[in-house]
Amino acid sequence: MKKAEILIVEDDLLTATVIQKYLTTNGYDVTAIAANADEAFDEIGRQKPDLILMDIFLRNSIDGIEIARIVREKYDIPVIYLTADSSEDTIARAKITEPFGYLVKPVDSKILITNVELTIQKQLSHNNKILEALRIKNDELEQKVKERTSELTKTNKELKKEIELRVQAEEALKKIERLATIGKMSAVLAHEIRNPLNSIKINADILLETLVLPENRKRRLEIIGIEVKRLNNLVKEVLTFTRQKNMIYIEFNINELLENLLLQLKSHFEEKNITLKNNIEKISLKADSEKLKQVFINLILNSVDAVPENGEIEFYSGREYGMFNIFIKDNGCGIKEPEKVFEPFFTTKNFGTGLGLSISQNIIEQHSGKIIIISSKQGETIFCISLPNN
Repeated sequence: MKKAEILIVEDDLLTATVIQKYLTTNGYDVTAIAANADEAFDEIGRQKPDLILMDIFLRNSIDGIEIARIVREKYDIPVIYLTADSSEDTIARAKITEPFGYLVKPVDSKILITNVELTIQKQLSHNNKILEALRIKNDELEQKVKERTSELTKTNKELKKEIELRVQAEEALKKIERLATIGKMSAVLAHEIRNPLNSIKINADILLETLVLPENRKRRLEIIGIEVKRLNNLVKEVLTFTRQKNMIYIEFNINELLENLLLQLKSHFEEKNITLKNNIEKISLKADSEKLKQVFINLILNSVDAVPENGEIEFYSGREYGMFNIFIKDNGCGIKEPEKVFEPFFTTKNFGTGLGLSISQNIIEQHSGKIIIISSKQGETIFCISLPNN
């Protein structure tokens, strides 16, 4: 353990030497003997002692009480007074500086050592209390920092989520505005296009029925009918894409709905000898069944077109965060640009309007759900439809 270091401020060298001997004999380290204020402050600045033994009356210097006052204000070092003066006035002045002892010369060695030991222990206890108070304050501060950091982290997450929701809401609003604009234009165009198309179709049919024409000319008239039908379908799909119809919610078994659809589309599967696996859970959902049928038909027929002969289409399900997930998986050729599949008029086929998946997305979003493509590569394409599982 480190020895306590003591500074003696005493202008009587003989007295100071005797006191030094008392201290060193009892295991203390005397850092120096100062005869006046200047020497005392030099020693304090050079090596801050643990205790100062201070003579009150010093020749050619301010007295020990004034030195002790400055020491108390600047350094917080305990002081024990040594003096031959025990008058009430001197003691009263000394008390102001709150000394740790007041010993009257000549000082008894045992009394001196006892006062030094008590002062050292008292100062040590005082320092420990200060350290403990600082530790407690530090712990409190660290706890407050942790709490504040946690609050800020939570606030940042909430703010980030709010920003994401706002961005999504703005995008949804822009989409609705775009659809409203397109819807108005589509309604006008549909009216202007359908009437001439119907006229063309009727006249082409009349010509086919009334005229005796060579096969090549009949074929041309039939092509007119086919193209008219294609354009009518295009107009119909554009109108479906742009119109937001009210949902008609009913409760139905999702597995049974899919089974019935697969029976209706049986001929499409038989043409390519496609294997079907329906592993969707038999649960009831509340949704617009007719609109969901439209979504499933679109996805199923897309899979039929993509898979090879003897291909496979699988349906399975799962639950997560209050949503019922329906997966449609096939082993077809995949989609080269999966990020574009829900864009209007995007298609990888040589036929069709490219609105099927966009319409499907609108229907699922009207159900407060989501449709995404999970995987798209050679031999594996997976779509996921998430619907509220209320």
